[in-house]
Amino acid sequence: MSNPLRRCMLTGFALATLATCALAARPPHPYRIVPGPYRKAPASAERPGPSRFVLAGLTVEIEFLEPPERFRFVETIDPDLGDPFAVPPGQPQRFLAFRVSFKNDSPGDVHFQPGNVILVTDRKEHRYPIDLTDMYRAAYHRRAENAEERMNRIAPILFDSSTRIRSKEEVSRLLVFSQLPEKWKEFGLHFSFIQIDSETHTLSFAFHKRVLKD
Repeated sequence: MSNPLRRCMLTGFALATLATCALAARPPHPYRIVPGPYRKAPASAERPGPSRFVLAGLTVEIEFLEPPERFRFVETIDPDLGDPFAVPPGQPQRFLAFRVSFKNDSPGDVHFQPGNVILVTDRKEHRYPIDLTDMYRAAYHRRAENAEERMNRIAPILFDSSTRIRSKEEVSRLLVFSQLPEKWKEFGLHFSFIQIDSETHTLSFAFHKRVLKD
């Protein structure tokens, strides 16, 4: 192979490699997680509201919380706790947090099992909610001080184990999942065990990624 031809091929390869690296290094577009199935639609500056479903006298409301909203929610329960899911500035988010509220206007009690909720993406990736055991284990490995005391303070803000909502009672806490890979368009949150009095029900809520164009 002649040297000019070889130089040409190497130059072309180098340019292609640089282009590939540039694409790989390009940060992903910012996006917002909004209710409903995926659809090609222009980004909206308006913040979407919560999803709501009424079933046999029980109102279930769910809303994805961005970090500032998550922090404000935590403050309403424990003003001095701080956000237990926050990350240092400049680092990617590690968690997806949803405020889930139950308003029980049925005549009987409601039982909710957060461990039976599953998040499933359009790429078949799935997540189960993080519980206090997961958080305590992480704190233990970090050798965090007063880990048990901190878990006790986190307990009122997090759906962790079977929860009873009595008639005429309202309960609002977080369901938190570990962050998803970037390549997804939509996901569903499937509640496979909600017992209203003596009947068991399932619910599903859809969310999708709305990319915010420049």
